[in-house]
Amino acid sequence: MKFNRSTHFYIATNTMDSVFTKTQPLDYGKWVDFVDKNQIDFIWYEKTKSGLEAAANIDKVPEDFKEGVIASLNKLICYKEFDSKKGFYDINCSFDSRNNRVSIGFERTPKLEDLKIFVEMAKHLDALLLKDGKEIIDERVIDRLG
Repeated sequence: MKFNRSTHFYIATNTMDSVFTKTQPLDYGKWVDFVDKNQIDFIWYEKTKSGLEAAANIDKVPEDFKEGVIASLNKLICYKEFDSKKGFYDINCSFDSRNNRVSIGFERTPKLEDLKIFVEMAKHLDALLLKDGKEIIDERVIDRLG
């Protein structure tokens, strides 16, 4: 199993045949709990420089977009691993209640250590870590890759 920065990773309750597949809902409270308990690894968007700026300038956001910006400031997006040379985070995660999944994006090739924490997150959410929505990544897969 090979990964690169364009590989799509999701956490969902079952595999997905396409991006339009609906799975069982994930528990938002468990999502918040996991990220809060792992603040050494993760930071909420609203605590990042750009999130703080978005909150400070919320009155300047056009009404048509204000609801989306406010939603993004309510523990829906988190990041991992800030790259100070590039000025952005290498990993982003977003809780998508509409499609019942967590989407995980990489700005670099994923490492086994990254996948391990996302397997933990998936287990905490009573769900699966999926590569491209179809391949399950669990401890056995990580052991084989290591």
